[in-house]
Amino acid sequence: MKKELYRTSFILALIVMFISVSPVATAGTVGNPTATVAQGSFLVGAEIDFWEKDMDFDAGGVVEVEGTKILVKGTYGISDKVDVFGKIGMADAEVGGFDSDMDIAFGLGGKVNVYEKGQIKAGVVAQILLWSGDDAGVDIDITEFDLAFGGRYEVNKDFDCYGGLMFAMVEGDIAGFDFDEDDPIGLFLGGEFTITPQARAGVELRLMSETSLTLMANFAF
Repeated sequence: MKKELYRTSFILALIVMFISVSPVATAGTVGNPTATVAQGSFLVGAEIDFWEKDMDFDAGGVVEVEGTKILVKGTYGISDKVDVFGKIGMADAEVGGFDSDMDIAFGLGGKVNVYEKGQIKAGVVAQILLWSGDDAGVDIDITEFDLAFGGRYEVNKDFDCYGGLMFAMVEGDIAGFDFDEDDPIGLFLGGEFTITPQARAGVELRLMSETSLTLMANFAF
């Protein structure tokens, strides 16, 4: 028990350390907030995320930033209570008349189960996604760190629903103008259903701190 606790704490510390030194990032989809991949197994997924978030510019005023992310996600089960994952794909952003090209995005994160009883599980998620973009030589950088706590309820063997609270810190700049998040506290809600024994699909909404929709598919190996 102590050995697993030490291992879990070490993994979370590495994730937090990576987040703290990363200069350019944006996170988003939380997904099921509990570890679901069996120890030593892999899960490969794909997600498309449409997001909008209000940013508070230092120059004055709140401006909406929006964009799309198309990502492939790989998850590995370190234990039955701890998952780590990485993401890679493309992302863009739009602010007023600025509309960046799709650019490479990549990141990492982890999930740790903290409670389990019957059909209910609860977990903590920490994640980060790094990327930057430009439009006609004008650059945009966004740095968002996400920490989420939520629960998952197994309705039946083919359908799970989940939800919880998330905290997102955002800093960024566009053409030298700095901005940060207008509201860091948000909600996430979602569901996953079984297509085949190896494949699942899902949808997620994120509200309050942002207005976002994600469509997901996962394949177990």
